[in-house]
Amino acid sequence: MSVRRRLLPALIAALALALPACSNGSAAPAGPVDLSKVTLHVGDQAGIQQALLQASGALNGAPYAVQWAEFPAAAPLLESLRARAIDIGIAGDAPTLNALAASNDITIVAGNRSPQQGGLAIIVPAGSPIKTVADLRGHTVSPTTQGSIGHYLLLQALAQAGLTAQDVKISFLQPVDAAAALQSGAIDAWSTWDPYTAVAQKEQGVRVLRDATGLASGLSFLDASNNSLDNPSLRAAMTDFVHRYNQALQWAQANPTELTGIYAKLTGRSQDVAGLVAQRSQRSGIPLTPDVVAELQRVADNYRRYGVLHNDVVVAQRIDDLGTARS
Repeated sequence: MSVRRRLLPALIAALALALPACSNGSAAPAGPVDLSKVTLHVGDQAGIQQALLQASGALNGAPYAVQWAEFPAAAPLLESLRARAIDIGIAGDAPTLNALAASNDITIVAGNRSPQQGGLAIIVPAGSPIKTVADLRGHTVSPTTQGSIGHYLLLQALAQAGLTAQDVKISFLQPVDAAAALQSGAIDAWSTWDPYTAVAQKEQGVRVLRDATGLASGLSFLDASNNSLDNPSLRAAMTDFVHRYNQALQWAQANPTELTGIYAKLTGRSQDVAGLVAQRSQRSGIPLTPDVVAELQRVADNYRRYGVLHNDVVVAQRIDDLGTARS
């Protein structure tokens, strides 16, 4: 069954015309909002979410317009949220926490979990003499951007191997630069995620040194600008978008081939790369329950202990769950 048929018209109409009660104390609008005049600016990384929404048809019939903004990683996406250039965007747990620690301008509004962690892994060239994480001692590693899920994975993996960040040479690089550095030998290992892991595996034949199993949560979040949340029309549009996004996630689990084709077309990636990305990006929307909040708080506490977060984050105070909001 298509996403369009599963979305109840009455629900969408209600979401379009009323502002749900919110946890941060924002007042309801005096009257209905007109979403036909709203453009929702959505941040994406490497085209993955745009492909998902387009392939599923989940945005068909939306009473507002969507304008996509593409970023190579979560850090610049979250900076754009802070700058109010976009309204909402998806980011992993670690970069979300970094943004929350750095600013009071962002709130988590929905959550999802990826069993395959979106290809998150530490990779090395196929012929590398590095066989275990412990072998990274003295070598140069890029965790991609500072505060990313790649950074968190590296720190977790090093700790598990009895090492610290001081035992390796860390080089923060944007994905394109890190990919080139790994190929040239300027770095010895790269901690990254899809589509970059998939490209390196399929096109450069890299080897996975350590995946994220047991080290990372697999959680990602839709984060919103507080300025946008305070706007009744944008809030109503974001509430509807969260529901459509979760429907698209359900559709993707049943239609990986169609998702692969759309992603390949949108991004110019090969079918092999697109197929691997589609497979490992499978995720499900989840409510932001006390258990999920506690899990994210443990990640925050770890990151604080590693010295990456410079301020404490009380996760429970930074949640406004639009995924369970109802008019």
